Amino acid sequence: MKLRVTVNGHEYEMVVEKNGGDYRVDVEDHVFKCFFKEDKVLVNGEVVPLVIEGDLESGAKVTSNDNTMEIKLHQVREIEHLEPEVMEQGGKEDGASGAVLAPMPGKIMMVKVKAGDSVQADQVVVVLEAMKMENEVQTEMAGKVKEVKVRPGDTVDGGQTLIVVEP
Repeated sequence: MKLRVTVNGHEYEMVVEKNGGDYRVDVEDHVFKCFFKEDKVLVNGEVVPLVIEGDLESGAKVTSNDNTMEIKLHQVREIEHLEPEVMEQGGKEDGASGAVLAPMPGKIMMVKVKAGDSVQADQVVVVLEAMKMENEVQTEMAGKVKEVKVRPGDTVDGGQTLIVVEP
């Protein structure tokens, strides 16, 4: 997953990938191997004390050792090249997938729809907690919910199908 992070007013791009039981975090020219266990964070094998006050998406105060930083995370949505053709269903491509996939590994916090519900394109249908952040997962297309494959409390892998929507 690609993120844009603002640290004390400076913006950086980073890529976070699950790698077995840990995460690979690429920030500019630096690669970090991170492992989260209970209240500890290991970065490249060393315990890093970390205190997060607030929500990382709206801006949080993060303290590590004697350093305090203001940090804000933004998920970067990569958009596929779309041909300038007539589009339907809320601006989505004719071939938009009805599968709503987990963008990253995490825990399902909330499912906002049930089978049979009508949904709009880009509607939030699931809230997924990953790396202590709540992420809203949206539909690609408008339609009717055919199947809900998860429930609150479930742990999911990145790319796992959460909900199926039919046009």
